Amino acid sequence: MTQGELEQLPQAVGRAFSRLEQNIMKDVVRKIRINGFSSASADWQLSRLQHLGSSQEEIQGWIQEALEVSNQELQQIFSNQVYQQYTGQQKAFRLMGMQQIPFAENTQLQQLVESIRQQTADTFRNITGSMGLVRQGTSGRLMPISLTEFYQDTLDQAMYEIPSGAFNYQTVLNRVINEMTRSGIRWIDYASSHHNRIDVAARRAVMTGFRQIQGRINEQTARQLGTDSYEVTWHMGARPTHQPWQGKVWTMQQLQEICGLGSVTGLHGANCYHDYNAFIPGISVRTYMDEWLEEQNRRENTPRNYLGREYTTYEALQRQRQMETTLRKYRRDIELLKEGGASQKDIMLKQCRYQGKLQEYQAFSKFMKLPVQVERVYQDGLGHMKIRKEYLKTRLGSGKSNSENFGKPILLGKVDSNNRYETIGYYNGLIRNAEIEYAIIVDRKGNVYYSVGNRESVDLAGIELSGAIITHNHPGSEGLVSFGKDDFEFLRDNQDILELQCVNAEYDYKINILKDISDIVYNDIYRRI
Repeated sequence: MTQGELEQLPQAVGRAFSRLEQNIMKDVVRKIRINGFSSASADWQLSRLQHLGSSQEEIQGWIQEALEVSNQELQQIFSNQVYQQYTGQQKAFRLMGMQQIPFAENTQLQQLVESIRQQTADTFRNITGSMGLVRQGTSGRLMPISLTEFYQDTLDQAMYEIPSGAFNYQTVLNRVINEMTRSGIRWIDYASSHHNRIDVAARRAVMTGFRQIQGRINEQTARQLGTDSYEVTWHMGARPTHQPWQGKVWTMQQLQEICGLGSVTGLHGANCYHDYNAFIPGISVRTYMDEWLEEQNRRENTPRNYLGREYTTYEALQRQRQMETTLRKYRRDIELLKEGGASQKDIMLKQCRYQGKLQEYQAFSKFMKLPVQVERVYQDGLGHMKIRKEYLKTRLGSGKSNSENFGKPILLGKVDSNNRYETIGYYNGLIRNAEIEYAIIVDRKGNVYYSVGNRESVDLAGIELSGAIITHNHPGSEGLVSFGKDDFEFLRDNQDILELQCVNAEYDYKINILKDISDIVYNDIYRRI
């Protein structure tokens, strides 16, 4: 089973627990919205137990729904997928001229599968029975808090702050949403204070159970074939500690002593996508030769420079996971802001940050030659999130070109110079569907300017462009239409800018200016992001 196939196994269970998390967070937001805007907030202390009681009843219903979906998925995984894993061993038996025991007649394996399925289902119930969030304590450490405590503390504080005038509704709503999405609903082991997000814990439980069965099938096959040798699989981007032993043949003792089989950090451990299959010396043929493995390790361990930072393949994959986590947070923020009746400005700002981060994720993945794994981002079931065109006018003016503003860039504000690319991505989301041309300039100091043009051009006169990142849109263009003659003439006359980008309704393009050679070089001119 490939890494991609393994990653797909727990997806449905993860979505079920993501929905459970969304429902709980929405319930908090709904109660703040309902009580924050009405006179009921004055009677909060009298009605709070009723509110909290109704929430507990609803949560129990959502939990039951998640458990039912999860149990259905377990039945499917621990029957169909295990059966495919088992019958996939038939080739090895044929090589030895032997007959594999039919799956339905393998009583020992059937008992193991049922035992682990029940064990995994019990783990799900344990996860939903010990839910909470984490908050940052005064020492800076994350401290777990039970779901009941979180409801009480959060709603009590909101019902005090809003009526008293200490904070307005929008401020309280944004703070509560950010606290919830930054933490996420978690499974908490109160004895050890260990905690994981509930969807992560659920997916890990599925993988742990399936891996146990996988290992037992592999070892049972090896015993029946009379071999003590196993070939470990290979996959791209393996962690550095796994690279020395992946793709090679080992005995069971070596799997344990060298590959760490049975340990959390070793073969079949946490987040490990390697497997080990029965190998018959003198008959089986290795999938990967040592020379090929050494060359792959050399390539993957050679860092590539992206925006001033170097990444090996493994480090790039870790960066991908971090960006996916941020994207999922932004998506939850947007959904909860809508649920809470937040201002259109707050919703649009978060949507723009999401679009900017999504573009950064796509560009990074493309540059590092890694697959974009959007299913990790969209596992929440919230679908695609797009920016409404109307917000363009509230942020960048009327969208009309006239003799007074054409050619006169306007200062929007200032950002940290380290956040220039995220800022450009944010504005790319705003201008890509505009009916006239806009340009956004972020200079080397972090000053952000915009200039309004017409349907054909925009003027950047009067701004220091040395070291600047510039983006602009091409109104009405679709498909692979990228830079035009005017863009290249602009680059010819402004060779000291850092980067030029352009966007249309479908794609983003950019030109990087390389300064380490004598002549200007246009890098990745038609690079599709």
